[in-house]
Amino acid sequence: MSERRWQPPRLRLFEGVQRRATWLELLYDLVFVVAVAELADVLEAGTTPARLLTFVGLFVPVWWAWAGYVFYANRFDTDDVSHRLLVIPQILAVATMAASVSDIAERSAMFALSYVAVRVLLLVAYLRVGRHVPDARPLATRYAIGFTVAVLIWVASLAVEPPTRYWFWAVAMVIDLATPFVSRRHQKALPPQSEHLPERFGLFVVIVLGEVVAAVVGGLKGHAVTPGTLLIALLGVAVAMAFWWLYFDHLDEEVVLRTQFAGQVWVYSHLPLSMGLVAFGIGIEHAIAHPSSGWAVGVPAAIVFALLGVQRLCSGDRTQAFIRLGAALVTLATAALPLAAALPLILVYGGAQVGRDLIKGDR
Repeated sequence: MSERRWQPPRLRLFEGVQRRATWLELLYDLVFVVAVAELADVLEAGTTPARLLTFVGLFVPVWWAWAGYVFYANRFDTDDVSHRLLVIPQILAVATMAASVSDIAERSAMFALSYVAVRVLLLVAYLRVGRHVPDARPLATRYAIGFTVAVLIWVASLAVEPPTRYWFWAVAMVIDLATPFVSRRHQKALPPQSEHLPERFGLFVVIVLGEVVAAVVGGLKGHAVTPGTLLIALLGVAVAMAFWWLYFDHLDEEVVLRTQFAGQVWVYSHLPLSMGLVAFGIGIEHAIAHPSSGWAVGVPAAIVFALLGVQRLCSGDRTQAFIRLGAALVTLATAALPLAAALPLILVYGGAQVGRDLIKGDR
């Protein structure tokens, strides 16, 4: 019980114990299952350029809200009363963000205020770190400065109406995302804990893969099940399982320590990877309703293969990286084919990579 009482934050990186996700972290992830589902609904209604832009524009702050807590917890999580009191309100704020997504034109102010709440709570956490953890004070100070500037821009966006408001959000997100990059010199003394951070990002990949399955189920539920629609659904899930295999069978826990740049690229690559996986699931759902060209599934699949290649490159495995990147190029070309030809070929590309890994014994 003593570990649960009010404690100041402390540096967790050099304690010499193996860390895994806490129950609070898993609870935090749970609200993002809902948030990702709401983001997927933006594309479910159509994949026009405007909707694609809305999907990307909303996915970035939602993912960054999740990532911000993950980075903090990796270094300073104590799971005491004070930590929980800062995290549980973030969960409520993210839930409000998710509730805003479906009607962002009318609820953009609610979305902005919810995101501000998430970030302010994170700022309070870093200010506590700056006070109680001298070794982390330089990093906490720079994070606090960058994140504060971004929060102020989000607040300022409330003074204008959409679509001008969205330009404020874009500028604020650039500052938010850039802050860790410009703080790399201070991160060097506080490297992330290697077994904890990859696990947390892997759990988010599980969330978005779950959304692929949910999209397929939704597609089948809303339309007559014929041999053709069932085949599309099964092929879509099979491709998603290939993505799962290629990601988790090569989850390199040491990648975040390889070099600062490689580690950060690996981390940030999960943003487009997650968007690609969700878009692939929605593409399968649309294909069940209206089988036509392969673009709706081919382009997201190509993005996923490409990002898996980038991640292998960050791990120093050039052979695997070039195979993934080559599969991305071939998949993109395949997207021009009718869906009936494109989807089985995409599965072949994914399955061939899995088969090669099994034969070669690559892990």
